[in-house]
Amino acid sequence: MRTWITDTTRDLLDDPPPGGPVTLDEISACAGITIHHLRAYYGSVDAVITDLTAGASIAARSRRC
Repeated sequence: MRTWITDTTRDLLDDPPPGGPVTLDEISACAGITIHHLRAYYGSVDAVITDLTAGASIAARSRRC
């Protein structure tokens, strides 16, 4: 579920919808899950973004071999 949420967030950040910054409601709607389920994993958009950047740095480190 986390991967689904972070992938959706990445897509929204790459091609943001009109009307301002991405919201948890938009992430949940685009991911096809309820806001309640989304909040079980993340309490804010910043938390999702933090997870995205942490995942990117872990992936980069794993390719260094």
